[in-house]
Amino acid sequence: MSVVKDMTKLSGRQIRYYEEQGLVKPVRNDGNRRVFSLNDIDRLIEIKTFIDKGINVAGIKAMLKD
Repeated sequence: MSVVKDMTKLSGRQIRYYEEQGLVKPVRNDGNRRVFSLNDIDRLIEIKTFIDKGINVAGIKAMLKD
């Protein structure tokens, strides 16, 4: 998690919140720790960009709908 926090400039709390909201879906290893893919990290950086522009989570969900 600390590497992802450094790469995205998000707090652990923010990352967990975005996971709870379904915006990122890191896999879990046998120890139940999050394993973030490069796509997850790119998505978190994209989310941070939207947040910095003042877009709320509902708006981000609509924009990132798969």
